[in-house]
Amino acid sequence: MKARPSSSSGQEGPNQYQRVAAGIVRAGIFAAVLSLLLSPSAPLAAQTGKAKDIALILRAKGRVQKVPAGKKRALRARKGDRLHSGDIIRTGRNSQASLIFTDDKSLVKLRPQSQLVIKGKREKKNVKKTLFMRLGTLWAKVTKGNLFRVETPSGVAAVKGTEFEVSIDQSGTMTVTCFEGIVELFNRHGKIEIKANMRGELTAEQAPEAKEWSGRDDEIRIKFEKDGEVKWLIIKFKNKTSEQE
Repeated sequence: MKARPSSSSGQEGPNQYQRVAAGIVRAGIFAAVLSLLLSPSAPLAAQTGKAKDIALILRAKGRVQKVPAGKKRALRARKGDRLHSGDIIRTGRNSQASLIFTDDKSLVKLRPQSQLVIKGKREKKNVKKTLFMRLGTLWAKVTKGNLFRVETPSGVAAVKGTEFEVSIDQSGTMTVTCFEGIVELFNRHGKIEIKANMRGELTAEQAPEAKEWSGRDDEIRIKFEKDGEVKWLIIKFKNKTSEQE
């Protein structure tokens, strides 16, 4: 009887052809994975991690449009739509939109005939928020401790937890009204801080100026002093001809 050939180690193992075939299969799999990861058409999540939204639309009343970042075509904005950094929101005549940031629940309301670019940079658990507005009006209530900026061609309003309103008209006049907290208002000509019940104005050619604010058209504010502190009694009334929240 002929002796059965054995491997050099004295144990049975795959022959030379099996080892070569297995190596070819492994090399083919590795090459395919590497090609997929390096391909320009590879999924974004596989290269840089899935992009996260920074805000969502709570309300869209009337003609509200959304232009996704990097796109030109405007889409109809709907309640529940998620927003990413670079997205544009537009409101038409007699239209409004309400947004909420997903990290800290800061609120923004965009008034009629306004356009807003939403920008956000994630820093750990929070989003560093910057809103750019060329025309229109927005109201914002910002969660304390988080940096929030509204930029216009005329200047910047920076806050850390407050309630305020920013508007910019066709002449380029930027008006900032502070309802609560402190707003820092600045441009290349100067910088001021406005506190609750104050209003600041500026243009691209002039430094910001502050003045006391007497209240909206749909309310009356009465100033009084109690326990050594200045307080305000606010009486609101409904105006059928004006838009309500």
